Amino acid sequence: MTGVAGALTTAASLPQVEESAPAPAGAAVIRAVPAPEPVAPPAPPRGQPAEGDAGDRPRGRRKPRGQGIREHRRQQTRARIVDAATDLFDARGFDAVSVVEIAQRAGVVEKTVFNHFPVKEGLVFDADPPMRAALLDAVRRRPAGESVAAAAGSFVVAAVSLLGTPEAADGVARMARVIRGSRTLQVREREILGELTTSLADLIAEETAARLGQIEPWLAAHAVLGLYASLLELARDRVLAGVSGPELAAELRHQGRRGLALLQFGLAGYAKRR
Repeated sequence: MTGVAGALTTAASLPQVEESAPAPAGAAVIRAVPAPEPVAPPAPPRGQPAEGDAGDRPRGRRKPRGQGIREHRRQQTRARIVDAATDLFDARGFDAVSVVEIAQRAGVVEKTVFNHFPVKEGLVFDADPPMRAALLDAVRRRPAGESVAAAAGSFVVAAVSLLGTPEAADGVARMARVIRGSRTLQVREREILGELTTSLADLIAEETAARLGQIEPWLAAHAVLGLYASLLELARDRVLAGVSGPELAAELRHQGRRGLALLQFGLAGYAKRR
């Protein structure tokens, strides 16, 4: 869990789901996808040490015991800072809370907060959201014959649909209030969405060997991230209105699939003047 996003919402910590997309949890679904379960290495032949065992480790290269303890303490301090910021932002809003107050609530000095989070917005949004890697991976791993819009769009729909889980409701509502109450956070969220759009457009351009100035990669990337942003705002609206659980999940899937159909089959027939 990183930053208030991990504590305040569920739109950023995206777990793997059936439709090969992660599920949001954190600041705006922007925080995101946990690493897949590590695969255990095959067992070594009898009599040989397993990889990483003492027999496989070069002498004199043992990991200092104190290093693990220091990292554990660092993570504990980070968690205290996150918890303090979560409580304060939720009670008074992002802009009304100072870093000094967060430090005092967490029992650390102001410099320690900045060591963990160089900018205050980092308490809410990951600087490099894990969703970026997960989204690009979903595109890279799509099967032959599947379009970028289908792969990336399906990922987005599956991820945002998980905001409808009962466990996510409180976090999504709290994060929605915090973000919507802060112009600074709204600007930063748009910046992050823009960065995600650029990353996806660059990947599409690379895959298609697009010429400099071709608009198709950008158009496709903007469409996918537009779907994401729309579903995220819908989730926030509905949770703040008291809707959650299966009802919200079903609505997000329904609206997401409608949007995905437009991405895949075009807008030519949409909103024709009668």
